Amino acid sequence: MAWNEKEVQRLSKQFNIHPGVRLHAKAEDYHFPDRDFLSIGYAPPGGYVKDFGVIRVDGRLHLFHIDGRPGEVCWVTGNEISFGHASTTDYCHWIRHPMPLAVGDRPWENAHVWAPYVYQRLGVYYMFYMGSGGEDVFISYATSSDLQRWTRWEQGPIRAAVGRDPFVFDHQGQTVLLYTGHDGACVCACASRDMVTWEPLPDVIALNRIPGSAAESCSVHPLGGRYVLWMNDYGPKLAGFRAAYALSDNPLSFSPGDVRTFRFVCDTPGTVPSPELRVPCPTPLSIERIATSGECWFVCYFRWHGDRNRLFFGTIDWTENPAVIREISTEAQLSDVLRQVRME
Repeated sequence: MAWNEKEVQRLSKQFNIHPGVRLHAKAEDYHFPDRDFLSIGYAPPGGYVKDFGVIRVDGRLHLFHIDGRPGEVCWVTGNEISFGHASTTDYCHWIRHPMPLAVGDRPWENAHVWAPYVYQRLGVYYMFYMGSGGEDVFISYATSSDLQRWTRWEQGPIRAAVGRDPFVFDHQGQTVLLYTGHDGACVCACASRDMVTWEPLPDVIALNRIPGSAAESCSVHPLGGRYVLWMNDYGPKLAGFRAAYALSDNPLSFSPGDVRTFRFVCDTPGTVPSPELRVPCPTPLSIERIATSGECWFVCYFRWHGDRNRLFFGTIDWTENPAVIREISTEAQLSDVLRQVRME
């Protein structure tokens, strides 16, 4: 893709970014990379994409993600201390925005910031995120009116949410915050009517309470008159990872006995395992819904590809059992999906 000069000028003015910025003389343009990321997966230069949130505004998909250094794990001092922000209108080509948020001076968020999730309420964008510092781990949020400039919530963190990987939705007049807890593999919840006072709710699901087990990246969505919860399940002692889901009539209560494993299909024959997640084949993580039409869902996720974690697009087919996630690797496949979900 060769960027149109008028389009570059318009986007530069709109988002306060400028062409010609490079990390070194031979590097690609930082804000306006001239490449198609669809088949190779999107990642920033020198960094990777991990736990993330997306929001679509005026036809543009905005991605907010953990930005870290390939080859270093998440808890290394100085790694995963800020978020990346990029956006696209065609799901192939991206522009990169200025950094939206980094570690702060409050003790519970002065070491790492993780897992941004953006939610809109009454014309305000809320970026929920996890902060880490010392022995503290909490969830809080920052607010924005334009997705570009963010202000931390001064009263944070949310003391009712001790965990990670926030997901937020509206239910019965309340804002519900889901997150994954630290007491084994479980999805927990709290709720608020004013975004200030948060009350704990019963656990949404407890896969197991075995020390060393974990669940991450949960979210809930309506599906055919019911609800689907999906998450990453790392299994007992972090062995046996799977991208898992369950169905229920109640978005705040799911049974461990109903949990299934997504089947994942992609054209990549193999991949070097991530240093953090030793799996023998490509595996989707932190799945986020973009659009749906009946039983065809357009989603995105990150996975290890080549040398780092990158963002990919795919579909979920709910007509199969178990449900199948199929990666989109060509523009013809993408065009067909966008037509199905009425985004073209």
